[in-house]
Amino acid sequence: MYNQSAQAASSRRRNVQYYSGTAGRQRRTKSQEQTRLLQLAVCLALFLAIFLWKGVFPQKLVQVRTELLSLISTDYDFKAALSNLGDSLAGEGTILSDFGDFCVEVFGGGMQEDEAAPVQTEFTPPEPAGVLRSELEFLSQAGTTADWTAHYASLSQFGVTLSEEPAEPVEEEVETGEPEEPPAVPAAGTVLVFSDYDGEPLPNNYTMDQLSLGELDTVTPVLGHLNSVYGYRDSPINGKFQFHGGVDIGGQLGDPIGAFAAGKVEYTGEDDSYGLYLQVDHGNGVKSFYAHCSKIVVVKGQTVAMGEKVAEVGSTGDSTGPHLHLEMKFNKMHLNPAYYVDFLTP
Repeated sequence: MYNQSAQAASSRRRNVQYYSGTAGRQRRTKSQEQTRLLQLAVCLALFLAIFLWKGVFPQKLVQVRTELLSLISTDYDFKAALSNLGDSLAGEGTILSDFGDFCVEVFGGGMQEDEAAPVQTEFTPPEPAGVLRSELEFLSQAGTTADWTAHYASLSQFGVTLSEEPAEPVEEEVETGEPEEPPAVPAAGTVLVFSDYDGEPLPNNYTMDQLSLGELDTVTPVLGHLNSVYGYRDSPINGKFQFHGGVDIGGQLGDPIGAFAAGKVEYTGEDDSYGLYLQVDHGNGVKSFYAHCSKIVVVKGQTVAMGEKVAEVGSTGDSTGPHLHLEMKFNKMHLNPAYYVDFLTP
């Protein structure tokens, strides 16, 4: 009886020890897995820190630039290196030793004297001290933009060369867009339109051709209907077929008459035929004559502006109603005013 009780107690103690050991191993396994996950996270954080540091402080990595370029130009098995890192993390080593082993494997460690030197690629990186020394020497020298670009990009290692001097920007020829000069105005007196007039012979110093007035700025003295044309007609006064040396422009009594162009009043006067009249000299041989006025508001020798009032419409002299008799002259040649003024249409 005693032996059976002792055996049962011993069996319970063994079972308790077994379950305690199993639970302890499970807890240790879980703790190890958490540690390995933490180690992997820290390792990734260190890698991210390295790349971020490279982006913020690129000048600090000049020393290892050539070594990294040589490394990425070789056919290195990064997959195997990462696999070895995983195997190492699964072991009993610390995270620093694991990360250190990975870095040694990727970037290479110190070789023993009896180890065979690795096969070199076309580019052999110099010792770090030599890189630092060459960088200091380069920074102490003045160089062109192309020199700096080629130096820091090391494009020559990949068969790319840059010109010594930056290319000059090509300046495209831009059209100034200057407006073309307008054609020169024909000089005053130049024939612009030759008339095909074939009627009665014209009086002396009268023409049917249109002549240029030069660069003279002009206005219509009175805007009205054309009551009588320039040329031969049956006179409304005596009924005879005779030449009419101007145009008759209809208007209302007292309508203002403006100067055809700027100029100086050459004379004013009154007679039985033209009634009240005046003539303005516009210079360069061009003159304008106004007749049958009811009133003259300027005097001889007065300077007038283009369109300035010089008289009022009337029916003085030989006239059948209020209108302006307008004549145009170039030197001593009488012109057809219809070429130079406007009329109201019927």
